[in-house]
Amino acid sequence: MVEIKFLARFRDITGERSVKIEYNGNFSDLLNILTQKYGNEFKDALLNKDGELRDYMKILVNGEDFQTFGGLDTQVEDEDEIVIFQTIAGG
Repeated sequence: MVEIKFLARFRDITGERSVKIEYNGNFSDLLNILTQKYGNEFKDALLNKDGELRDYMKILVNGEDFQTFGGLDTQVEDEDEIVIFQTIAGG
């Protein structure tokens, strides 16, 4: 099972700290599954209107930035751990 952990705003949106699901495929399709489960607020918080990851979003797959694996095309496999959170910047 893939474990997806939600931090900060995503914990508020989903109402969960984490969820485990059976999944094998790319991250883009996984986002569609999560959007169906958690609604458009989840998707809008994560992606911009062009369907690209917002600049301030961070997604880790097994502790590594998923952009290094191919971004939305990253393959997610059984036993992967995904962490989704929003970075904080100040000035």
